[in-house]
Amino acid sequence: MRRLLPLLLLLAACGDPVAGPKITGGPQVVSSIVQTVGPATGAKPSLAKAFRDLRAVDWQQATLTAAFCGVEQPITMRDGKVNATSTLWGEVGLWINTFKPVWYGDIDADGQDEAAVNVGCDNGGGTASSQLAFGLVVVRSHDGNLELVGEIGTTTMRDDAPHVPLLTEPQFEKGAITVKELWYRPSDANCCPSGVSLTRWWLRDGTLKADPAVQVS
Repeated sequence: MRRLLPLLLLLAACGDPVAGPKITGGPQVVSSIVQTVGPATGAKPSLAKAFRDLRAVDWQQATLTAAFCGVEQPITMRDGKVNATSTLWGEVGLWINTFKPVWYGDIDADGQDEAAVNVGCDNGGGTASSQLAFGLVVVRSHDGNLELVGEIGTTTMRDDAPHVPLLTEPQFEKGAITVKELWYRPSDANCCPSGVSLTRWWLRDGTLKADPAVQVS
């Protein structure tokens, strides 16, 4: 089943990262950074028109980005999915997670919530092993337009992992979003990653940048 993520909401929501060991066992750091420009310094081109309250947006038809999947141009979903060309993997399927499609919170402290849209991509194989990447596309409403704040991708990946890491439960605060990453050890089945880490993404100088991941388990 291509949507293996129902297990994500069974895990506890993440809190503030605390001092702890970095992930061990040979993970490869694959930090994803997306350049953005805040309203105060000049708006980015609009992805689409948007309601001021992003909860009114139909995300299943939304125009979004997916650089973490190697898709260079914005794409428009059709009933929550679309095919696109990836510079990493060729033709891919993009989709919004139907179990938990979006989270809301205020990262830029303007009193208006941003949205973190839960997007994945796969090679069309229709199984968990066909999944290629997961990311959160963080957007805001500004002057009636939907604008990209940035993308949050997975930041850790063991060379011997049987599956790509998963993301869940972003926690919004002023200037940052903390996400829980679920990563795989060699003995893990596709359904059940045993590694857990927290990564805090800071909004600085118009860019979402990740701190080093902190291992939880």
